[in-house]
Amino acid sequence: MPERPDFQEKQYAFAAHIRDPDNVPAPEGIENRRMAIYRKLFFNNLANLLATMFPVIRKIKTDQQWHGMIRQFMRDYQAETPYFLRLPEEFLSFLQTKYEAASNDEPFLVELAHYEYAELALSVSTILTGIC
Repeated sequence: MPERPDFQEKQYAFAAHIRDPDNVPAPEGIENRRMAIYRKLFFNNLANLLATMFPVIRKIKTDQQWHGMIRQFMRDYQAETPYFLRLPEEFLSFLQTKYEAASNDEPFLVELAHYEYAELALSVSTILTGIC
């Protein structure tokens, strides 16, 4: 496999750090203040987006529990889509396959996530049907 160009190496290092800033160092040559902005921006956007798509799960989780789930999703799961409307499906897949449940997690967490995903998918399909 051929080597990646330098700019791609920098992009991969940047993304790896954004996903797991506690264990992966920031790329060299980028000021920490700037990286902090990107870390916060990516994390908060994903956390808020998924909170909107899984409102009941978000409501029953404390901030610390929710943020832990989001960080684990970012760190441990390789999403296959760039589309926002596909992220709930990716999050559900993460919960079903990669999520390391905490001792205080609800025993019905995955089932609740599946229900919320199905409800969202139906509402989106209705909207999309009306547009087409």
